[in-house]
Amino acid sequence: MSLLSGSMNGAVVLIAQAGPTELFVPEGTQATSGGGMPWLVWIGVAAIVVVIGIWMRAMGQRRVDPRELAFRSLSKKLGLSHSQAAAIRAMSASSGQRPIGLLMSPSAVRAAAESA
Repeated sequence: MSLLSGSMNGAVVLIAQAGPTELFVPEGTQATSGGGMPWLVWIGVAAIVVVIGIWMRAMGQRRVDPRELAFRSLSKKLGLSHSQAAAIRAMSASSGQRPIGLLMSPSAVRAAAESA
């Protein structure tokens, strides 16, 4: 171990005796920044965030029952408010039917209202 450290010290002393190191830049050369294009980096970061957001939303919807997604979509198309959708959910829970079935069949809504 001392042989290695002794040779390293000798190399440092030899380099120090040669003089300081200087960097010569040719005339007319302009220094450039190594940062690149920061706006391109921000666009890349934004694109990654959007892709991750879309992926997370898709994974979240995958876990939801397809009948629930159909109920949400149909209630939006019918223009139901949140309170109306909640009332249909309550009627479906008390009658033992699915909420999407109540939305699709007016007779089922009447039957659920009568049984509740």
